Amino acid sequence: MFNKIVKQALLGIFIMSATFVNAQILNVSNETIIHDGKERSAVKVTIAPGSKDVKKSFKDFMDDQFDVKVEGIGFLKNKKVVYTESTVIPPISTKPMELFAKVVENGAQTNMYVFGQVGYNNPITPTSMWTEYNAMKDLTVDFLNRLLPNYYQDIVEDQRDEVADLEDDRDDMRKKMDKNKDKIAELQKENRELERKIAETKVKLEQSIEALGEKKETLKKVNTKLDGANNRQ
Repeated sequence: MFNKIVKQALLGIFIMSATFVNAQILNVSNETIIHDGKERSAVKVTIAPGSKDVKKSFKDFMDDQFDVKVEGIGFLKNKKVVYTESTVIPPISTKPMELFAKVVENGAQTNMYVFGQVGYNNPITPTSMWTEYNAMKDLTVDFLNRLLPNYYQDIVEDQRDEVADLEDDRDDMRKKMDKNKDKIAELQKENRELERKIAETKVKLEQSIEALGEKKETLKKVNTKLDGANNRQ
């Protein structure tokens, strides 16, 4: 029964994770934010992983997929906005560009805003650079497709470890209960033997008390006879 519950719980976690990941990927919106005192059109997503993990994952994603370095996160660095130096990012533009990701925590979730500019201060917007903007949105979705399944897979693994630990604890407690039952059975057997011996001792005690009374009576008679003999002398 317990194993069935565990399997059902793990299945529920997998389904919940998959459903949530899909919902998160679809929840991509357009936002306008202020960066360096200027309005920027950004692709916004709200996700569960922490801001630092998101920035580290984004850095790894850009490096692995496009061989593009992301600055602002790393050893002794954890800026709110991470960015690329001016470089070509093929999915978005064949021209040198800069890509930015503003990552901020919002309660228990994280908001991520992805925006960019081509050349010198030519912001990518849904109107002025429709193709580039949609490519930037697709890149963001691709990043989420890499980040979120791994994130929830880790949660599932942690949950599986917790279930395994609980199963071990349950098995240990069952073994201890079995040992206690064995001890109880031994003690009950010992108690039954003691009860038998107590009953035997009770009979012997009654017999000894009766014999003691008889000896006392005999002693009394002997003393009486001795007293009579002494008086006749």
